[in-house]
Amino acid sequence: MKDIKQTILLLLVALLFSVTISAQNERPQDHKFQDFINQVYTGEGVEQIQPSTRRYAYMKELFENRIVYTKKDMRKLDMANYTLLSQVPLFDTYNKSLMRDGIFNPRTFNPFKYQFQFYTKETQMVRVDGTEYVIVIYPQPTNQTSK
Repeated sequence: MKDIKQTILLLLVALLFSVTISAQNERPQDHKFQDFINQVYTGEGVEQIQPSTRRYAYMKELFENRIVYTKKDMRKLDMANYTLLSQVPLFDTYNKSLMRDGIFNPRTFNPFKYQFQFYTKETQMVRVDGTEYVIVIYPQPTNQTSK
């Protein structure tokens, strides 16, 4: 009986821990992808990112699988040397009226508005100025075939 109680307690603690961890990480909302693309790629940029293009598929995969917004302890953030979001230029090549977000909201943040280094082989971590949030962009998976 004691073993069953310990097992149940252990499972409850593990469940609570996993809920806490997942609550600190957020991903962009999939249904916003097209709206975010439309906001950034206007005018002649529309032709650059049609659903039939490779670029569109790449951006969709990036949006759905490689971007995470996570909260970190402010004291640790203050000691770390992260790039600040305010230091990342806007990607306004196709829409000159783009503006920086005044307040960071993970549910409405459009990562395509910024010139993040989506093609690097390293994980990027960009701190959102004045918040506990860090934008994490994981590298694109590579096809490694052994010979």
